[in-house]
Amino acid sequence: MTHRLTNIILDSLNRQILNQLDLANAIKHPGENGRAREQILADFFKQLLPRSYSISTGFVIDAVGGISKQIDLVIYRSDYHPMFEIGSIKHFPVESVAAVIENKASITSGKKLLQALENIKSVKALDRTNQGKNYLIGAGQGSPVNPDNFQHQVFGGIMTEQSLSPDVLRQKLFGFMQANPRRTWHNYYADVRNFSAIYLKSVNPSLMTVIPNEARYLAFTQRAADNYVAPLIELATEVLNFIRVAPIIDYKPTSYLSGGGGQINFWEIPFS
Repeated sequence: MTHRLTNIILDSLNRQILNQLDLANAIKHPGENGRAREQILADFFKQLLPRSYSISTGFVIDAVGGISKQIDLVIYRSDYHPMFEIGSIKHFPVESVAAVIENKASITSGKKLLQALENIKSVKALDRTNQGKNYLIGAGQGSPVNPDNFQHQVFGGIMTEQSLSPDVLRQKLFGFMQANPRRTWHNYYADVRNFSAIYLKSVNPSLMTVIPNEARYLAFTQRAADNYVAPLIELATEVLNFIRVAPIIDYKPTSYLSGGGGQINFWEIPFS
């Protein structure tokens, strides 16, 4: 009974979001349309995220000077790490970031797809280890951050309402994958009105994975399938699954806040 009630709630949420996206599509100004879409999806995730997480838009930075491309939606820990704001533009330390989502009205060209993939890559390529200085808190406390460990990485999702044809999308995704390290690949692609593009680690039995290092196949879900799940709901599920196992990554405040050195004047204290 509980499972059925949950399904009813999620189906209702999915319909609400799609209806709101329909309204956002009526906004003809590209910038305002994009902002409306970001707010709709942010509000959706806020209903599901644990209290220790927040969601916003901005740039992701690391302690060694790296900075990502502008990211549509950043899901970050708001209970432990700082967040820096210049004007109204937010900059999130990569240690705080759990997931990033590129939220596009349509991805109907190779250029748009590559932009979304490169935006996610720009976050995943940042140094969460702070040159080996950062470690884990909680589970595995004291262990160093391992950039090759999926749970220590940043989850990257793509959400759109209209995609390239399956054949072209597959070819473009394969092209990006071949040219880039697996740990910089996206984790989930959701065309919220049609299908999901997912990784499989085996076909028989069919086992899905969001971990690029485990991926052996690329597959597209089909609406007619008995086990079809709305892509937006499945994306949210995978983000929550990731957050559930992602450890807190400590950070060095001095790496972000220190003003650095410079010449100083000094005097010996003239009394004992």
